[in-house]
Amino acid sequence: MSNNQSQPSGFSRFVAELRRRHVVRFAIAYAAAAFVLLQLAEIVFPAFGLGEVHLRILVIGVTLLFPPAVVLAWVFDITAEGIKRTADLPSGRQPGRLTPRLALLVVTFAVVGSLAVWVVQVGVFEETATDSAPTDPGATLVAYDPDDPIESLAVLPLQNLSGAGEQDYFTAGMHEELIAQLSQVAGLRVVSRTSVARYAGTDHSAPAIGRELRVDAIIEGSVRRQADTVRITVQLIHAASDSHIWTKQYDRTLENVLALQAEVAYDIAQQVRAEISQEEQSLLTRTASRDVDLEAQDAYLRGRFEYQKGTPEGYEAAWRYFEEAVSEDSTFAPALAGLAGTRFLLGMREGDPEAEELELAIEDAEKALRMDSTSLEAQDVLGAIRRSLPEISRITAGHVPPPPAPHTKVIHLPGTTDSVVLRFDTSYVGAMTELGRRLEERVMVVGARQGDAAVAVVAAARPLMAMGHFDEAGRLLEEAVREAPHSSAAWQGLLEARVGAADSDGVVETVARWRESGAPGAPTAANVADLRAGVRANGMSGYWTWLKEDHESRLAEGEKVSLTRLAAAYCALGDTEGALELLVRGLKEGDRGLVFLQSDPVWDPLRKDPRFGSILRQMRAVRVGPRGSR
Repeated sequence: MSNNQSQPSGFSRFVAELRRRHVVRFAIAYAAAAFVLLQLAEIVFPAFGLGEVHLRILVIGVTLLFPPAVVLAWVFDITAEGIKRTADLPSGRQPGRLTPRLALLVVTFAVVGSLAVWVVQVGVFEETATDSAPTDPGATLVAYDPDDPIESLAVLPLQNLSGAGEQDYFTAGMHEELIAQLSQVAGLRVVSRTSVARYAGTDHSAPAIGRELRVDAIIEGSVRRQADTVRITVQLIHAASDSHIWTKQYDRTLENVLALQAEVAYDIAQQVRAEISQEEQSLLTRTASRDVDLEAQDAYLRGRFEYQKGTPEGYEAAWRYFEEAVSEDSTFAPALAGLAGTRFLLGMREGDPEAEELELAIEDAEKALRMDSTSLEAQDVLGAIRRSLPEISRITAGHVPPPPAPHTKVIHLPGTTDSVVLRFDTSYVGAMTELGRRLEERVMVVGARQGDAAVAVVAAARPLMAMGHFDEAGRLLEEAVREAPHSSAAWQGLLEARVGAADSDGVVETVARWRESGAPGAPTAANVADLRAGVRANGMSGYWTWLKEDHESRLAEGEKVSLTRLAAAYCALGDTEGALELLVRGLKEGDRGLVFLQSDPVWDPLRKDPRFGSILRQMRAVRVGPRGSR
């Protein structure tokens, strides 16, 4: 009996063995160290950009490592001489042989390993959306249907992979030229460079960008230039479904970069199945038919990069680069157009251009048109000069030619065998290139200096709407109606900005305020009530129905209305045939609203129709009149 009482129990022997092997001490030290480590991680991780997932990995790792660590502490001990296997007790006092303990160690590692694999598979380490993130009602992706037409496109800023900041000018030049080339295709609405600039290096998703810019597809790409070679990679993404439709890599030498840009643009147009006319095909490939001096190309791209900065120093540098390009190749039309534009920009800098410099700018632009009759930049330069002539004449006391009268041009009416002599006011035609928009900005500044601030604001809002910035244009036009509450142009512009932004409540409010102002062209009180009821019932469709009925009623009474806006109502309501008939009629009568056909999203449903493309091409044909019209 006394022997049994003196014999310790199995549990007591186990506890004693734990103490002898320092397992309890190790477990307490492990827990304390893990606690300190996790507290530090919670403080330090955010400073290094590490988030919730990384902290989660650390917590689970510390937890899973605890069982193997305890088993190892049972088998081994840390001594002054290093890590050694814990010595066994003398014979008769050993709790068991070594083999079972090693088996326990193997089993522990197997179980912990299996748990680790399971944790990874269930996605514990994946990012989870935060509860604070707002729900995006438009975030649901739609299925991509290859038969759905792509009618609008945004070319995002190209990524410079050349590894050198001094090559930014080259990448930026490639990007702008690609936009300019694709803008030649009548079946596509291409968003301007200014509109897509904010997406450089963005983490916005393709569906989000598509909704913001109101486009069907997005072009992403990169440029890598090394020595005398260049690699361009582009991919076409269907915005609403976030589907990659097409990708291609181009490896070329630098012998003719502009020809490469034309090739890329043509391939993209083919992929979106745009209807390309023979004239547009010629436009897309025009630079591929001639060799351009490499130094001239490089200087030209540097010049474009400089004037995009919009600073006096940038214009000075651009002028020098364009002069260098022309000295290398005197027949290089893009450089001649750039030289003309920057010469005019510098002359307008102080609002007091010299007649001699103005004449040189006109001569350079017209020489560019002789070299390339399709040069949009040259056309924009001449158009900007003509629009600015009234303001310049007031400053220089008549030392420049008077503004031109509307010129005439014989055009062919789409869908018929008839031709008509079109008398069109070219001073109303807006810019189509980045250089042209820079020129328009300077013309607006000159107009504002003459004391007609409201007119300058309306003019400033026009290109913003053409680029799709309807909210920003609306803010400017609110200023215009405050400056000139009786200006029908200001009210009409504000209404178009609200329509472009699809702001149905803003549309009703603007029409009501227009009526209250007493400005010419305002709808009657009864019409405002009809509009409010229609919009309340059908949203923007209610506005287009109201506009259609209002304009048709005015036409019946012999009043002059914008046939283009009436056609827009037909188009928005699904009557494409009626819209096209009105556009042809508007073309015949020289309706000024036709100049916005290329940029206004309301016309997207018609872009694949060859008749619509024909109207666009006719509009381009009347953008610049003959030399004698100055």
